[in-house]
Amino acid sequence: MNFEYIDKIRQKSDISIDVSEYHGRISACLCSENLTLEVLLPEEINANDSCLSAETMQLKTVLLSLIAETLEQLNDTEMSFYPLLSPDTEELTDRTLSLSSWCQGFIDGFGLVIAQKNISIDQIEQDIIGEIIEDFSQISKLTSASVMNEDGEELAYMEVIEYVRVGVQLIYEEMRVAKT
Repeated sequence: MNFEYIDKIRQKSDISIDVSEYHGRISACLCSENLTLEVLLPEEINANDSCLSAETMQLKTVLLSLIAETLEQLNDTEMSFYPLLSPDTEELTDRTLSLSSWCQGFIDGFGLVIAQKNISIDQIEQDIIGEIIEDFSQISKLTSASVMNEDGEELAYMEVIEYVRVGVQLIYEEMRVAKT
C-alpha cells in the first residue's frame, strides 16, 4: 500500500485526514496493545456502513488493510516496518513535512495509549522509549524552513527516516516485553 494510492482515495471520499499523520498514530497504537482494527479508524469513517458513501466505504476498506499491513510489518522478524510518507518523487521539503506529520501522529497516538492504559510518564521517561519519543518530538517540529535543499540534506533525510523506522520497531519490542 502506498501513500499516493491512499491519498487519492482519501481525496475522493472527501475525508480530511493527513495520511502520514494517521499512519503515525495507528503505528503508535499498534505498538502498545492489541486493538480491533475498527477502533483505529477515524470517527467519520467508523460509522454504520449503510450511512457511508461508496467512496468513504472504499477508504474504510483501504485503511483497514493499511492497519492490518502495518501490524504485520511490526510483527515481521525481518523488521519490514516503514513509515507511510510522501513518495521520493516529491520535493524534499514536502517529504520532510510528511515525516514531521508522521512523527506528530505517532506522538499523539502514543499519548492516547498512555492516557488510556494509565501508564506513568516516569516509567516511559526512564526508558529508551522516552528517548525515542523525545527525538520524534524534535522531528515533528520540522518545517519547510528547516530544509535547505542542499546536497547533504537528502542523505540526512534518509538517515532520519531509518532512525524513525528502527525507533518504532524498538518501541514495539519494548512494549511487548513490558506486557509479559
